[in-house]
Amino acid sequence: MSFMSRAGLAVAALGLAAGSVVGAGSANAAGDLFGAIGFSSQLWESWSTVDWDTAEGARASVLDGCTAAGADDCGVMTTWANGCGALVYNNEGWVAAASGPDQGEAIRKAIDRLAEGVPIARLANFGSSDLSGTKVITVVCTANVR
Repeated sequence: MSFMSRAGLAVAALGLAAGSVVGAGSANAAGDLFGAIGFSSQLWESWSTVDWDTAEGARASVLDGCTAAGADDCGVMTTWANGCGALVYNNEGWVAAASGPDQGEAIRKAIDRLAEGVPIARLANFGSSDLSGTKVITVVCTANVR
């Protein structure tokens, strides 16, 4: 399966998974809401969850999803409170994640993190994502982000 096909499959799988776990945590409306994004390079899949009342619960949720899928290289790429997380990749197979107060900032930070290993990825922040080969796999936000 080609890199782009696997990435598309991961995005489709993630969309289903994200839709099924939103609100799975026991969030306290007056408190912080946490989210996390995990990734397996073995399966080339990602998992995300939002609206947990603890960072530990969010991390455990993505690791449980990854392990249940059969991966043995599960890792949490980013965890955050009261904001958004983004996962990006490029055509060279590099993956990076970051969080921010909103979707745009989370994506920008993830691209910056990707650019630390692949400098051409920074072009994506200047509207040239096609030249850099950078693509967004997912962006998810906690319910308290406006």
